[in-house]
Amino acid sequence: MKRMKYLTLPLGTSIALLLAAPLEAQLQEVSQKRFEFTPIAGYQFGGAIETNTGGSLGAGELRLKDSFAWGVILSTFAHLGTAVELTYLRQATDIEFDPSGGGTKTNLGDFSVNYIQIGGRQEFGQGGPLRPFFSGSLGIGIFDPGGDLDTSTRFSWSLGGGAKYMFASGNAGIRTDIKWWSTPVPSGEVGIWCGFYACVAAEGTDWVGQGQLTGGLVLAF
Repeated sequence: MKRMKYLTLPLGTSIALLLAAPLEAQLQEVSQKRFEFTPIAGYQFGGAIETNTGGSLGAGELRLKDSFAWGVILSTFAHLGTAVELTYLRQATDIEFDPSGGGTKTNLGDFSVNYIQIGGRQEFGQGGPLRPFFSGSLGIGIFDPGGDLDTSTRFSWSLGGGAKYMFASGNAGIRTDIKWWSTPVPSGEVGIWCGFYACVAAEGTDWVGQGQLTGGLVLAF
């Protein structure tokens, strides 16, 4: 009859093995870089507002042409997987007028859009190099028609998602974003409500929505 043999480990070794997994998790959290600098570039599309018959252009739609966009994202991690982000995105494009009824489109010249926003990013999949995320932000949209026309600065917000892939060194990676930007602007239409004592006039609101598809190089430190 064979006797079973047991391996007896010293108390210190047993404790070290029990603590190995938590310690590894702690080291992973410590090794997380605190800051990221990400230059981005890609494609921005959409952005239109309707015009009415009483305006200088007549009834139709002012539309921004789809074009190249670039910017930068500065990120700081509040804790593992959660980052606060400051984003700047710029699109230099043209604006055109598309009249109602199928008339000829008219190019009205240069037009620039700048977004400056602060928000957050939540990552998933901390165990591997590929980390999907969703993001959101609030800030301003600056619409610059160029020439002698005034620049308009408006409140804006964004929602999006994407993925980040970090290389083995942890100091660099790549990132892609898909995002929707939304900015309320005056519609040019005025409504009047009258009560017993007075009448109140209020201007309506349109929403300028733009989509973003960009990629960038992540530099972590």
